[in-house]
Amino acid sequence: MKKTAIGLFVLASVAFTACKKDKKEDETSTDQYAQQKTDIKKTYADMAFAVYKDSYTATVTLQTACHTLADNPSQANLDAAKQAWLDAREIYGLTEVFRFVDGPIDNTNDGPEGLINAWPMDENYVDYVVGEPNAGIINDVANYPTIDAATIVQANEFGGETKISCGYHAIEFLLWGQDLSALTAGQRSYEDYVIGGSTADNEGRRATYLKVVVDLLVSALDQVKDAWDPAIPGSYYHTFQALDSKTALRKMFNSMRVLAGDELAGERIYVAYENANQEDEHSCFSDNTHRDIYLNALAVENLYKGNYTSPFGNNISGYSLEDLVGTIDAAKNTALVNRFAATMGYIAVMYHPFDQAIVLPAERPKVLDVVTSLQSEQVDLDAAAAVFSITF
Repeated sequence: MKKTAIGLFVLASVAFTACKKDKKEDETSTDQYAQQKTDIKKTYADMAFAVYKDSYTATVTLQTACHTLADNPSQANLDAAKQAWLDAREIYGLTEVFRFVDGPIDNTNDGPEGLINAWPMDENYVDYVVGEPNAGIINDVANYPTIDAATIVQANEFGGETKISCGYHAIEFLLWGQDLSALTAGQRSYEDYVIGGSTADNEGRRATYLKVVVDLLVSALDQVKDAWDPAIPGSYYHTFQALDSKTALRKMFNSMRVLAGDELAGERIYVAYENANQEDEHSCFSDNTHRDIYLNALAVENLYKGNYTSPFGNNISGYSLEDLVGTIDAAKNTALVNRFAATMGYIAVMYHPFDQAIVLPAERPKVLDVVTSLQSEQVDLDAAAAVFSITF
């Protein structure tokens, strides 16, 4: 009985494989742009690996800087750690166009995005704030006697989605502290890490927390980098390129349209604009939100054009959606490319820091211009996707 079942399974598998092969051959033989679509998939996978590899490399530098600060607190080491955080964000912002399609960064099985870039966060969940000197995991010795990776991971988003214990923004808060000024970013003192210092209690636990949380970030990015590594057999780099072209192109367009429209125009800009509240901005402790916006918008443009300029020499320039859409429907391609330029123009004149752009009456219309242009970009992306009979 068991042998019969296995035999039937084998026959079914052979038949299924044959059907798949026939379908693929049919797709290749009838699609005059089959090779171009294969080339686009390779450019996408190459770009994903390059940008995640660079993001990992930059975050290892951040890790070294944070450990140095924790072990030897000084103003110079705090400033170096802040700069390393800003540098790491310059690359991570470009990776976010690989989200929203159940890929390695945010698939429901083991995607680590929640350990990397969760926001907005209740800062008093991690450390003290004005008026609450004993707030946060760092100061709660009774409930969190040990500061280690298991404690921080278990605490992340426990009790609410703003209960963020790890990722870039937890590190940002540990470096800058609360932003209480319209003129500057947060002004945390390096003495918060000096044992016996006078600015805050639990200096040693704070230093340990900083080291553990940056180690977790590096580990999470290493996981995503490896998932896109072409040298690793069976990695998602190969899985993506094996997808049928329509599915792969649909994922690409979905990433771009969701990041540009729903996420960037909506969640990351309009919510803060509507509420006129810096608590709703992306990098609220460092006043770096204007760079987050620029980099996310650039990431969409990069993916469409098949270009990535790497700070570490891992440049990518391959056959792109721009090339193929331009071949099939030049007018839709031109409209989208012009829209990218318009969006970047609006972002360039937006006031910063962003927490003032959303409250100063003379500056708020410029924020709305960015939102409107990104929403139009989503419409233009949908039109370009329709060239391939892809609809959303």
